[in-house]
Amino acid sequence: MSQFKDQSAAASSRRTFIKQAAAATAVTGAGSIIKTPVYGQNQAPSTGRVIGANDRINVGFVGVGNQGFNTHVRQIKNNDAKHNVQATAACDVFSEYRDRAQEFMGVKSGNVYNDHRKLLERKDIDAVVIATVDHWHAPVAIESMEADKHVLIEKPMTRYLSEGFDVYDTCKRTKRVMQIGAVFCIEKKWHQAAQLVRDGMIGPLVLGQSSYCRNSPKGEWNYTINPKLTNKSVDWNRWLGKTGMRPFNADHFFRWRKYNPYCCGILGDLLAHKIHPLMIASGNPEFPNRVACLGTKEITTDRDVPDNTQVLANFP
Repeated sequence: MSQFKDQSAAASSRRTFIKQAAAATAVTGAGSIIKTPVYGQNQAPSTGRVIGANDRINVGFVGVGNQGFNTHVRQIKNNDAKHNVQATAACDVFSEYRDRAQEFMGVKSGNVYNDHRKLLERKDIDAVVIATVDHWHAPVAIESMEADKHVLIEKPMTRYLSEGFDVYDTCKRTKRVMQIGAVFCIEKKWHQAAQLVRDGMIGPLVLGQSSYCRNSPKGEWNYTINPKLTNKSVDWNRWLGKTGMRPFNADHFFRWRKYNPYCCGILGDLLAHKIHPLMIASGNPEFPNRVACLGTKEITTDRDVPDNTQVLANFP
């Protein structure tokens, strides 16, 4: 699909999220299938700020690097009047990213943060867009909903499956609206296909197949390293989070999708664009009961994650 269509779908997805957040401060964004214990589950959910139909929605951004800034901050700032939204605050561990976001958003220095918890303390922020490194997705999403914020989170929703259950349960318990930025899932054709399956118009599904290929002469995810990143301009230990302490490494910071502690590799980043719509179209809400997966590093060996992966899943 062309880059234009990708950006169009992404913009549409964010508009949908904004409308949902405006209309549903008391509506849950998750169902009731999964129940797992999570911290604070016995606390009564707060109603948060009640958003009227004509009220402006204040949005905070956690993670304003390439995706966070170029996709999310730009889209919301450039469409603020049209959709009655306000790019209110931003958070990032890299000072260069904070400064860039502050200038583009046109906010004062007190509205940009190094620690997302400071942003979440603000009562005037209604929704949070999360575009951090993958291993921070779950903690920030959970803490955002606990702080009565609606959430748009980049895919993959979490680094680990168990974290997904925690995020799901938090969404249900706090009654916040949460959307995952899997932009192709909003296309009507997948949902129409699912309805045909449920109505028995196609017959029992036997096989679904999809693939994703992205070749790059210099190797996938070898993004440009900003020379302004130093151990003084970034909160390195905070970026590492619970992955464990290791020496400062600019390659890990800018090219984190190559390294296991921080990401889901090619499956979470690229196959997600294909597998999510396929799951919707199947009309099957179940998890697979058997999965086989293998990966190899045939071409790009400067990384932990495979450059070629195959998955076979059997569904009930």
